[in-house]
This record gives sequence, C-alpha cells and structure tokens, in this order.
Amino acid sequence: MSWRDWQGDIERQFNPRAWATDVEAQHALRGKLSAAARARLNGEFNVAYGDTPRQALDIYYADQYADKYADKHADKHTDKRANEGGAPIVVYLHGGYWRVGEKEKQAILAEPLVQAGFPVVMLGTDLCPAASLDTIVAQVMRGIVWSAQNAQRIGGDGRRIYLYGHSAGAHLAAMGLAEDWTRHGLPADLICGATMVSGIYDVEPVLHISVNDLIRLTPDRVDALSPQFHPPRRPLPLVLAAGGEEAPGWVAQTHDYAALCERAGCKVEVIIVPHEGHFSTIPMQADAGHPINQAMLRHLRTLHKSST
Repeated sequence: MSWRDWQGDIERQFNPRAWATDVEAQHALRGKLSAAARARLNGEFNVAYGDTPRQALDIYYADQYADKYADKHADKHTDKRANEGGAPIVVYLHGGYWRVGEKEKQAILAEPLVQAGFPVVMLGTDLCPAASLDTIVAQVMRGIVWSAQNAQRIGGDGRRIYLYGHSAGAHLAAMGLAEDWTRHGLPADLICGATMVSGIYDVEPVLHISVNDLIRLTPDRVDALSPQFHPPRRPLPLVLAAGGEEAPGWVAQTHDYAALCERAGCKVEVIIVPHEGHFSTIPMQADAGHPINQAMLRHLRTLHKSST
C-alpha cells in the first residue's frame, strides 16, 4: 500500500509520538532497565569511531568472554579472542527519527544476545538537524566498518556482521543491507542477516509531517534514502517485526519492505507482536523469550553453526 492511502491522517500514521499514548512512560522504563543492564554487562563504552563526540559506540562482550575483562587494566586490544569460527557481531542502531535517541538507553536489548554468546556493538551518531540524514547514514556505514575491522577487540567474527535496529534504526539497518561493502575494502557478503523492528523504509511521508522541521529531508533525496527502493544486495535471513498496536500506515511499511526483500531472494520472517506498540516493544524485549528475540537468536545460532 502507498503512504498516500493515509494522507488524511498522515501525522498520526507516520509520527509514532502522535499515535502512541505511552511515550514518556515507556522511555522512562527503557532508561531504567537499560541503566541496570549496563551496570551488569561487561564491555567498553563510548569508544570513538568517528571525529565528532556522538560518533561513539558501546561494546557489550558475549558472556563466554566476561571473565577475561574482570581486570580493568587488562590489555583488551591485544586479546586474541576473535577467530574465523567466532560468533557474528550484532550491530544495533537506535531509533528516534534520526533526531533524538541515545545508545546508552538501549542496553536492555544487548543482554539476551550476549547471554546467548553474541557480542553487541551499539552505535551512536550525530542527529538532525545538526547532521543531515545523508551524513547519519554515512556515519552508520563508518561504524559498521569499524566493527568489522576491530572484531578481535569485540570478540566476534569480523567477516559476519548482523544488523539490528528499531524504528529509524531499522531504516539505517536496511540501508546497510543495500550498501556495497567492497567499496569499503570489505567482503561483499559482510552482512549475514538482520532484524528490523518497527522500521520506516519509504521516507517520503517524512516530507509531510512535523518531524521534518528537524530532519529537513528534501524531495530530491527521498529515493536515495529509502530502502524500499533499494533491496538487499544479497539473499539474507531477515526478521521484520512491528507491534500490533502501531499505526496501520507504519505497520504497512514493514509488509511492503518484506515483500521487496522476498522478491530479492531473502528469507523473511514477519512478526507482528500483539498488544505491543512502537515504544513498548523495547522494554518487552528484555525477555529472551520475546518472539522477536526468539526469531533473531534462531537466525544467529544457525549462522554461527554454519561457520564452525
């Protein structure tokens, strides 16, 4: 379906803050849960990958490596952890419509993954309007390159990056699926799969809603910045999810992008989670048994097994 089918209600359909009624409560819960998770998990925080303060990332080590980092003075950079049979590295991209959001408040999503043996990198980027959406996309690609090149430090297989994103972060993950990684000096098959939750994949509606006051998207950049017009470069296992209580226009973007990916040869698992909204999904994913986690971990375990 076209976004134009919801033109009469476009602000509520394509601005999750205008549709949801629990935004602040869910943000507060996510922050509380993530602060607790961040205190429990082993990792390195605010590692620079670019030349601005927000171009920083957090590394969450997989649990089987945790005992190696008890000594705060250990030389993490030279630890020989990574190998060709190592676990895929999960790179997470947060939401916020490219204009708000903090990687620190997403830590709760890393916990089920690291407990299952998969290291997680959470990327921060500059935000609109200080940075354009084109710039943010470029920064994400730079962060993914950094993750691949520093796999030994992270504790995973730098030849296999698994992308994971929510909302605007799902859009950025989808842009990563369409990227030509050989132009960065990396293997064409660097990306081994992805989980994208509540994403926006055709950005044209942004032109017509209030968030564009800060995003400042222009019509001439819609095609280039819309994954809906740029399918994954390779057939990949994908999880595409949304909440059953999200706006119908927003959820339709998940179905449309899933169809595009299937036409590109991807094996796509679509999950519409009942009774969850755009903002409540993240706190609920603190549970490893959440259906999105179950599907993602099933994919990751299959990918890991296939490399060993």
